[in-house]
Amino acid sequence: MDCLGREDMPLARSCYVVVIAVVLALASGFVDAGAARANDSDDPDTYALMAVQDRQHFGTHELAVNLGLLPLDAFTKGATVGGSYTLHFSPLFGWEIVNFLYSFPYDAKLKDELAAFDLDTTPFEVAERIATTNLLFKPVYWKGAWLNDSIIHGELFAVAGGGVGWFTRSTRPAVDVGIGARVYLSELLSVRLDIRQHWFFKDSVLDFDLDDELWIGLGLGLTL
Repeated sequence: MDCLGREDMPLARSCYVVVIAVVLALASGFVDAGAARANDSDDPDTYALMAVQDRQHFGTHELAVNLGLLPLDAFTKGATVGGSYTLHFSPLFGWEIVNFLYSFPYDAKLKDELAAFDLDTTPFEVAERIATTNLLFKPVYWKGAWLNDSIIHGELFAVAGGGVGWFTRSTRPAVDVGIGARVYLSELLSVRLDIRQHWFFKDSVLDFDLDDELWIGLGLGLTL
């Protein structure tokens, strides 16, 4: 008897896509609203509401390493290690030239529970490696107080791009979008959280029969 894992999760996948789309739309809206306020009038009170402080932390080259998870598959999860190189053109825009993930698959608890009842799971292909290149947009830079003792800096960002995924028995083109947050530990080091949704084309980019993978990663970045 076959038990389908991925086909049972369309609602969960749709939720991930909707959340990512909404956050990206909100980020774009904040940028448009800021530009509108800047051009709204010549009233001096208007300019009092504008942020004029430059970013304290900004570098051109960023190397990052990360650990993460591929949690979507009901029967086989993936623990990932990876790294990336990003070229920052300005405080707002950059190009993540390469982001590479290597996945170590492991069986989920559900698979063992089904095996206990002599139920076989349908064998799906599992992502083993993923490489992407992405445009980077950083609309929010923030500064806050940590325990009223020190000042911390951070940023929120979004990415969109494409690449390729190597699966158990095939190689597939992919597109991806994602959001992330960064907290600076110093001028050079930062901790970053990434959440990215990947879509993999089964046959060709003209065939919209897609498999998807959600990746959640926690990493350390070195910016020079």
